[in-house]
Amino acid sequence: MSAQGETANIGKVLSFLREWDRGDRAARGRMLNTFLCQNKGKSCYELECEFAQVSSLFLARLTTWMRLTYMFGTLLGLQLRAIRVFLSASGHDQYVMEFLEDGGVLSLLDILNHTQSKEEDKTEALRLLLTVSNAGRNYKEIICESNGVKVTAECLAKSNTEETQETASALLESLSHGNPKYQSQIYKSLITLMTCSSPKAQHLVLHTVRIVQSKMKTAHHSIVEPLLNMLTSIHLDIQDEAINLILDLKGFDVRPIILSGLVALLRQAREEIKSQEITEETEMTASLPVFVQQAAAAKAIRLLAEGNQEISHDLLSLGVIQCLLSALGNREHTDAQVQASLALEHFVRSFPVIEEHVQRVMGSTLFAAFMHKPDTLYMNLDETQAEILLNNKADILSKGCEFQFCVGDKQEDKYSASLTMSHLRSALHKSKRSGLKMVETAKPQRKRTKRAVKEEETMSAASPSSYHTFPDPADVVQLRSQLLNWYDKEKRELPWRTLALTELDLNIRTYAVWVSEIMLQQTQVATVKDYYNKWMKRWPTVQDLSTATLEEVNQMWAGLGYYSRGKRLHEGAQKVVTKLKGQMPRTVDGLLKELPGVGRYTAAAIGSIALGQVTGVVDGNVIRVLCRLRAIGADSTSPAVTEALWTLANTLVDPERPGDFNQAMMELGARVCSPKAPVCSQCPVQSHCHSYSKVIVKQDQNSKKLFGKQERKTLAVPDIEDCLSRGTCPLCPSQPWDDDLGVQNFPRKPAKKPPRVERTMTCVVIRRREEGEDEYLLTQRPDKGLLAGLWQFPSLVLEEENSEIKQKRALCTEINGILETHVTESLLQYIGEVVHIFSHIHQTYVVHIVHLKDSATQTQTKNVQWLTRSALQEAAVSTGVKKIVKLYDSLDNHKEKTSKKAKKQNISDVETAKKPQTSKRGAANSRGRQLSLSSFFQTVKEES
Repeated sequence: MSAQGETANIGKVLSFLREWDRGDRAARGRMLNTFLCQNKGKSCYELECEFAQVSSLFLARLTTWMRLTYMFGTLLGLQLRAIRVFLSASGHDQYVMEFLEDGGVLSLLDILNHTQSKEEDKTEALRLLLTVSNAGRNYKEIICESNGVKVTAECLAKSNTEETQETASALLESLSHGNPKYQSQIYKSLITLMTCSSPKAQHLVLHTVRIVQSKMKTAHHSIVEPLLNMLTSIHLDIQDEAINLILDLKGFDVRPIILSGLVALLRQAREEIKSQEITEETEMTASLPVFVQQAAAAKAIRLLAEGNQEISHDLLSLGVIQCLLSALGNREHTDAQVQASLALEHFVRSFPVIEEHVQRVMGSTLFAAFMHKPDTLYMNLDETQAEILLNNKADILSKGCEFQFCVGDKQEDKYSASLTMSHLRSALHKSKRSGLKMVETAKPQRKRTKRAVKEEETMSAASPSSYHTFPDPADVVQLRSQLLNWYDKEKRELPWRTLALTELDLNIRTYAVWVSEIMLQQTQVATVKDYYNKWMKRWPTVQDLSTATLEEVNQMWAGLGYYSRGKRLHEGAQKVVTKLKGQMPRTVDGLLKELPGVGRYTAAAIGSIALGQVTGVVDGNVIRVLCRLRAIGADSTSPAVTEALWTLANTLVDPERPGDFNQAMMELGARVCSPKAPVCSQCPVQSHCHSYSKVIVKQDQNSKKLFGKQERKTLAVPDIEDCLSRGTCPLCPSQPWDDDLGVQNFPRKPAKKPPRVERTMTCVVIRRREEGEDEYLLTQRPDKGLLAGLWQFPSLVLEEENSEIKQKRALCTEINGILETHVTESLLQYIGEVVHIFSHIHQTYVVHIVHLKDSATQTQTKNVQWLTRSALQEAAVSTGVKKIVKLYDSLDNHKEKTSKKAKKQNISDVETAKKPQTSKRGAANSRGRQLSLSSFFQTVKEES
């Protein structure tokens, strides 16, 4: 901007500030509305330009006015939204710092505390605090030090609107992330909130507690009582969230208290039924929460016990079988009967000893019905059978290695110690054999996608060796924890990750992740970042993208490669707006079905990161990590390996943080478990890696051989680090182990098919306008195929059977068909060759140039245009075209340098001619100018 323009802009800003200072409420209201319309979504740089580098003066006025007037509600909503324009400005956090220095955080907390504040103003204040919190750890600490956790928690518990509650929950979650100093305080505040009465608040609190708990090393004992009380809720979403939190806590030291509490809830309902004859509706209603709690407790017990031997034994020692049988006899609540029956089935099928005694309590007929279909057993119970189950006295306890079995009031002593041990060994043997089956068939903590379920069924049918899977659920839990802890500390700050965490609008969040995933296909992160930021700034929503032209999209995509991706994004955006009413699909299956260019991986990535769906992902990085973890060495592109990898990914994905887990897997593959230089010493999941273990074993064996410590040959016993089904296993490598490769023995990929070699004759057609500026002729490629819709110089693929002259003639014919001129092959000047390699084509451009007069260059066909050099730089052209332009520029520069050098040489020659001539010997020895080879020999001949 010129000095005159800057002066005018400063005058305009000062006038604006004077008008603000003198304005009344109505005038300031109009000014705020105008400010919001003109500046929403601007970056820090754009705001500084708008306010002549003094935008901070207006922010300070807004903050001060808010602090003085918030109790009266004077245009408070407009003030808060205007402040958010500054705090949300991308590019710098200077506005956040200035807002804090002016006491902005304290004012926002006062607004939340003020009883007369409107709900919409509280929501806006929470959004501002969330923006401050997301700006960094120091800002989170300032909010916490200002009593922000308590104020936000109270707002969540007492608010009357869901929007306010959701924003308060998001703020607490944000404050807990990357804030170790106050993490414990936030955690305890959330536990206190679990007793609130609002169902929506309860659900949000539980969800946030689960997120915070995943970052904590311990669990506080005070969490158990309110958590178990939440099982009385008649809202299924709250119940499910509470049960999921119970499952999360099974790895902490509060587990014994939780297990005892769950079994006690089964007993409590049993005592409730015994203590009163329920004859009146009021009494039944009073007992309903107890029965609901009983059903939820039985469900939690089943999910805890499935796939975990240790927990199953702990529950048996607490007398869970007697309590489940009693719950099965509770005819007052059907769901309690169903859940108790399903939980009981787990113990019966896992422990043959339990099976005997449950059959004895039920009787043969009822037990057969139970084993056939446990979830409908309640329909076959008559009043007498229900009474027997309700009052059963079966006491089946697991204490160390002994089992005691009691039926009725009579304890049976006939089982000797040896028989007891035999039963135990049998039970454990059966449990191990069915361990993998239990993991695969156990109901997930949250609803999985149809595709994930289908993949699990496919893998189950294939029955891979357990060596290539994770048969122990404890290993899965440990791997999740190790990987996510590493990711939280080491992850890269990337624009799409930040947006996925901070964007509250689900539609925008899904769109933003979709764009990033498409851009990242076959393209490095470093390349994508700038393209992504420019794209999201120009088209921040799917609606904005749908209104763009394909030409604009191609222009934005130019240089990113694989250009059909941009076209698919554009087509998908138009489909979302026209056919889906502007709403992005909300499920993995919907994404796969509705969005063009979205395949299995992309749909799963968007679904997990943006929508929180529990599904794994399998891309190149994840393939490498999983193959090394489980020593999968078969062709990673084969159907068997592909399905095995998807099943592994779906087994491992963390149900609480699916998006973070999937990104952690990809981050691990990109930065640690890399293709050619893996850094195993920095791997957070090294203890689970079969490949690394194999390397250690091989090194040990080789060292023994080296020092002559190899003992005599032993029997052919399978190596503990090898698959027991080797030779028939579809996942084992067919090639022998290579010590030099180490963990890089996995994965194995088939040799790549060499790219097709292709040569293309290209002509840079240039015309000079009367103004003296050069323009270049470009033609547009077809809408489909390689580089679809992009612009290029007139080109023709060379054919081996045709001579060079014929091919030049053919290219001239094409140019003549475009222009009203007559270009012959003699006019084409060869300037060099450019090599550009696509994924499947090794392309060489044989480049010529031709200069034409402006009068003979009228275009005769569509999809042709003349572009100036500046327009060419911005056009939608491929990297190959940019290389050709670079070649042409280098030729021009070379000509210019040669011309200057020749001019200097001529001047030097004239000066030399004026000097008196020296002897020829002296000339030969002169250092002034190097002689040519022929001149040198001529001189030598004359001298001789």
